[in-house]
Amino acid sequence: MTTVQIAPADSAWSERTRELALTLTAWPSETGSPGEEAFPQRLRAYLATWPYFQAHPDLLWVAPARASASANLYALVRGQGPDTVMLSGHFDTVSTENYGELGPLACTPERLREALIAELEGRDRNAAETLALHDLQGGEFLPGRGLLDMKGGLAAGLAVLERYAALPEGERRGHLLFVTSPDEEGLSRGARSVVQELPGIARRHSLRIRLGINLDATNDVGDGSEGQAVYLGTVGKLLVSALVVGRPTHAAYPFDGTSAALLAAELVRRVEGNADLADAAHGQRAAPPVCLEVRDGRTQYDVTTPAQFWCAFNVLTHRRTPPEVLEQFVALAQAAADSALGTFAGRAAAWDSQSAPGLEQQRARVLTFGALRERAIRQAGEAAVAALVNLTPAEPDPLQASASLTRALLELAGVEGPAVIVGFGAVHYPHTHIAETDPEGAAASLVTAQVTRFVQETGARVRLRPYFAGISDMSFLGHSPSADATAAVTQHTPHPAHVHTPPADALSFPTINAGPWGRDYHQKLERIYQPYAFGVLPELLWRLIRARLPGHPPA
Repeated sequence: MTTVQIAPADSAWSERTRELALTLTAWPSETGSPGEEAFPQRLRAYLATWPYFQAHPDLLWVAPARASASANLYALVRGQGPDTVMLSGHFDTVSTENYGELGPLACTPERLREALIAELEGRDRNAAETLALHDLQGGEFLPGRGLLDMKGGLAAGLAVLERYAALPEGERRGHLLFVTSPDEEGLSRGARSVVQELPGIARRHSLRIRLGINLDATNDVGDGSEGQAVYLGTVGKLLVSALVVGRPTHAAYPFDGTSAALLAAELVRRVEGNADLADAAHGQRAAPPVCLEVRDGRTQYDVTTPAQFWCAFNVLTHRRTPPEVLEQFVALAQAAADSALGTFAGRAAAWDSQSAPGLEQQRARVLTFGALRERAIRQAGEAAVAALVNLTPAEPDPLQASASLTRALLELAGVEGPAVIVGFGAVHYPHTHIAETDPEGAAASLVTAQVTRFVQETGARVRLRPYFAGISDMSFLGHSPSADATAAVTQHTPHPAHVHTPPADALSFPTINAGPWGRDYHQKLERIYQPYAFGVLPELLWRLIRARLPGHPPA
C-alpha cells in the first residue's frame, strides 16, 4: 500500500523526535500500574537535564492528580507577554497482556518489530496481519505499546518545546506550556485535575491561553489520508446505562414471570449500530451507539430466570446534550419494553398459558436514575442512600459501581418489574468544537490558514476535520459543559465520583487535536507511521504555535 506524500523533514529534528518517542515508550506506564505512578517523576528528571530547565527549575513541576496515585507533569517555557499555547496529552497506556510471549518486548519497538515480523512470517495470516507484516517489513511503521497511543504525540510536543526553549529569550513572543496526564485510559482523572489547576497556574504565571493543542493519535487502515489531520473538535461520549427488570420464575414455568432477557434483547436490538441514532454536526456523523456490556449479575448457575439485566451503551455525540440523549433513551426503553412485553404475551397465548391474559395487561415502568434515587430517598431516607454510595467503590470499574448502586436503590425504592432504569454509567466526555470556545472564528481561521499554507509549501497532505473520533482528554480542556448538561449528568449518574464538575473559574480557550497516525490502536500490532509522526508533525505544530503567538512570523 502506498502512503501519501509527506513533507521533507529536518533530519536532525526528526531523529530527535524519534529518540524522544523511544525514550518515553521504554518507560512502561499501564493505567493503574506502578509504571504509571513513576512516569511523571521519570520525565521530570529527564527534562531537568535540559539547559532551559536547569536555568529555570521552578518552571518544571509535578502535581498529584486527584484520586490517583499518579500525577500531572507541567513544563513551561516562558516568553514575552501573557499569550500562551498549551500542548497536552496522556502518558498512560493500555495493558501489554495481548502481546503474550512477546510481552517483555512490548516497550522496545525495534526488537519488537523484528519479533513480530518473525512471528507473522511463520504462520498463516488474516488480512489485517498481512497488512501489518507489509507495514513492518517496509520500515516506515514502528510497533510498541503506547508508541502510537500516545507517546509519539508527546514526543512531537517535547521536540517543539525543546526547540522553543532554545530560541533567544527576545524571540519568544509568548509562552509554551506542555502538560501530560495519567488515567486517560481510565477515568481521565489526570486531565480533570488539570482543569481544576489551570486557573491558578494561569494567575501565578500571568498566562492567557490562546490555543490548546492535544497530541492524540488517529487510526487509519488506508494510506494515511484520513490520519494526517488537524481536528477542530472532539467527539463526546456518554455511557448510557439501563437496568432492565423482569419477574423471575422457574424455567419450567416461563410465563409465570416476565422475561428480563427478552426486554433487554429488544432494547439492544433497537440500539445496536442503529444509524438513525447517530449524531451529526459540522458535516460529520458520529458512530452509532453500540452495546458495551449485558450482564445478569448472577455469580452461579440457577434454574430460575434472571430477574435483571444490566446494559451499557456507548453513545457518541457531536451536538446532542446529556438531557437530549437521556430523553432519547427513555423513549427507546419504553418502546422496547412495550414491544417485548407484547411479544411475550403473544407467545404465552400461543402456548395456551393461563398467564396470558395477565401478561397482556402488563405495562413496563421506565424511570431515570434520578427519579429512582428520589423514590429511594422517600422510602428509606437520604442517610440510607448516602450510606450506600459511601460503601460502593467508584473504581476500578465504573460500570460495576453504577450497576451495584442502581440495583441497591431499586430495592430501597421498592420498584418491581417489569421496569427499566436509565442513567449515565460513567464519566461524561463532552463533545467540543473550536466554534464553541471561539465564537468570533479567529482561532479557526488561523488554524485553517496555517494548515492550508503548510500543505502548499511542503507538499504534505494534511486535512482539516471537524471531530476527532477517539475519546480523549480534549473533552475537558478549555471547555465547560452548560449548566443544564452538568445538572443532568449529576442527577442521573449513580456515583458522584464519576461526575466532572469544572471550577467556577475554569479557563475557556479553543482546542484542536494534531497528532500522529498509525494502525491497530491498543492491539498487539499497534504501530505508528514514522515519517509523519517524527518528520511532518513537529514542523506542523511549530507553525501552528508560532502563528498563534503574536509577534512571531507564521513559520
